[in-house]
Amino acid sequence: MTAVESELRSIGELARASGLTVSALRFYDRSGVLAPARVDPVTGYRWYTEEQVGPARLVAGLRRVGMPLAGIAEALRHRHRPAEVHRLLDAHLRRLEDGLADARRELSRIRSLIDPEETIVTTRLVLSRTDLAAAVDAVRFAVGADPGLPVLSGVLVEVEPDGVRLVATDRHRLAVARVGGTVDGPPVSALLPVASVDELRALLDLDGADGAEVVVATDRVTVTVAGRPVTAVPLPYDFPDYRRLLRAQLGDVPTYRIPFDAAALRAALTADGVPVCHRAHEGVEHEVVALGLDGRGELRLVDPNAVVGAVDVGGAAGGAGGPDALRVAVNREYLLDALGSGDGQLVLELDGPIAPLAVRRADDAHAFSVLMPVRL
Repeated sequence: MTAVESELRSIGELARASGLTVSALRFYDRSGVLAPARVDPVTGYRWYTEEQVGPARLVAGLRRVGMPLAGIAEALRHRHRPAEVHRLLDAHLRRLEDGLADARRELSRIRSLIDPEETIVTTRLVLSRTDLAAAVDAVRFAVGADPGLPVLSGVLVEVEPDGVRLVATDRHRLAVARVGGTVDGPPVSALLPVASVDELRALLDLDGADGAEVVVATDRVTVTVAGRPVTAVPLPYDFPDYRRLLRAQLGDVPTYRIPFDAAALRAALTADGVPVCHRAHEGVEHEVVALGLDGRGELRLVDPNAVVGAVDVGGAAGGAGGPDALRVAVNREYLLDALGSGDGQLVLELDGPIAPLAVRRADDAHAFSVLMPVRL
């Protein structure tokens, strides 16, 4: 053993100190997540410093809770920036909670298949009337209108242990919103037809009550506000697995996470002379705008045909970028719908010119819209 190696930990010693196996340490070395301080050029044996024990323990903990490899690498890179790591942990915890809710719903469905005569179980919720109205408004625009795809012609209502999630998509965009509340009963879901959703939304404008009582069963959903009920019969379709799209397409950590002012972007999108191009889809022509970053990493509208004439919309990216670093084209009408009518800070998450982009509320990670980009 050389003098240098005597000051280092062997791979076996690091394994014992960190809780990782030797094979796991070799894997994280090959993956570029946790490289040894020295590799013997003759034997290939790996040696680590004392300072690598802490990072190795972090990797071991994240591995135990099922954090994806990309998330582990990101957490390790930002381990001296606690706020960034906490954001990664919160996002992973939400994925775990979503997976558990999925499992509960699927087990409930399996039980009904095993015992079809079993009494229908209902779940009761008490929600804020104004919060539920805001959630409906946040997803209604994304409901599909294609008669050939009736499964997309409604809003998915998913009851969770502490509230309800609303989801809508027309294949080109997806909107998700969540309302917290009091829940009595098991997780259950129902796909409400858009006509019933609109009737429900009108009910939520009634004065005289702060809360909305919701009763969800497999054969009907009833919402009562100020003593007035509205009952909807769910559509008989299985809604697409939207979580799979979010996990596979958006990834765990977006390349760009850009805060911006909603009113400023809305004004830029509706101003005279905004740079657009036109693309036809299924016989219908749409106006397309392009988003990019300037030299300071701030969000800009750029010409979709040539990256010139940037229009400042007031934002700052989480990472560096220049005007040519990124250009993502999107349907202008769809983007305006995703912005909504409110003011304040939103966050745009981008991964590249052909990956879905997300618009999120800065103060609510559970409310967001996903838009499919347009290929220029």
